[in-house]
Amino acid sequence: MVLRFALMGVIPMRYKTLGNTKVKISAIGQGTSGYLPQGKEQEVNQIRALDLGIGLGMTFIDTAESYGEGYAEKLIGKVIKGIRGKVFIATKFSPEHNSYSDVRKSCEASLKRLKTDYIDLYQLHWSNPRILISETMGTLEKLKKEGKIRFIGVSNLSVNGLREVQAVIAKGGIKSLQTEYNLFDRTIEKTVLPYCEKQKITTIAYSPLDQGLIADGDKRIKVLKNIADRYDKTVAQIVLKWLIHHSSVIAIPKAIELAHVRQNALCADFVLSDEDYEKINKVFTPTYALVPPDKIRVIKGGQDNRQVYKTLEEAIENKLGFVPSPAELAEDIRMGEILKPVKVVKIIDWEGKYDYDLVEGRVRYWAMVIAGEKTIPILIRGG
Repeated sequence: MVLRFALMGVIPMRYKTLGNTKVKISAIGQGTSGYLPQGKEQEVNQIRALDLGIGLGMTFIDTAESYGEGYAEKLIGKVIKGIRGKVFIATKFSPEHNSYSDVRKSCEASLKRLKTDYIDLYQLHWSNPRILISETMGTLEKLKKEGKIRFIGVSNLSVNGLREVQAVIAKGGIKSLQTEYNLFDRTIEKTVLPYCEKQKITTIAYSPLDQGLIADGDKRIKVLKNIADRYDKTVAQIVLKWLIHHSSVIAIPKAIELAHVRQNALCADFVLSDEDYEKINKVFTPTYALVPPDKIRVIKGGQDNRQVYKTLEEAIENKLGFVPSPAELAEDIRMGEILKPVKVVKIIDWEGKYDYDLVEGRVRYWAMVIAGEKTIPILIRGG
């Protein structure tokens, strides 16, 4: 049963324009990645969190068919009952469903789970080299004409990937790019973010708080803490405010604790000074190192205990069915595509063979190895 808080509009929430449209979306939205079926009590907590967030103005809700194998969409369907017109729903279809028939099937399944007859923003989750991008985009344009979706977005693409999509779709047809963006990983600032701003494409920042890690290094955290104290805010609120300081960026933090939901919403009630904004930029200068791939140890565990290949042979074989596969990504690298850094932690290996353990980027790592890269770009946790 949905627990309506009836607080719509109580706390001022800054809204931004979606792409080149006149549609306004909340600058701070709600992410549902990691929402899993973990019993009735957890479901109630998740519903409470989403419902409170909507009441506090965070009406942009992002999900995907893959989140909890449809569970997150079903949950949202319960939350938006009776208030569909007050929320903006964004969902995504998985790369194995990028063909004409599969995109349509995925769309219909998402509509059913969400208990709605239209999706506000339907997004490509990942590219799939086995399916022509023109086929995927053409299907989305047909769904838009049929009224099943209002706007088209993409996720996890480079500038080259964006250009490929734009070449096969009506001008201005792509309204958003969803990609990782936080203080630890500022990779998109070099090319992707400026390109999106120029093309009037909204950037949707996922993992804006770096999955709860927020930032690395005691000195860096101290700087954020000092700034937060002056504004009587939390460090997380300062980070979210720093992100949406960019005119074309919105952030979609995930929160289940009601206190965290309120804190996210309250990012709208203060202005971060230009001086503090630049101070954060300086302290968190985006840098990465280049190291030989054989200095990185690939171990099971990593981030969220995701499955990983431990040998080159396993990566080439791709038994786990990653889409795109490491070998397919390697082809992009050979054609000049630059992949973002992998994430590692520095280790002490008494045998002197390894310097780092791989914690994130398990497919990208092997793609660069297969492509024959002599060095791999890394971001060092705690570095």
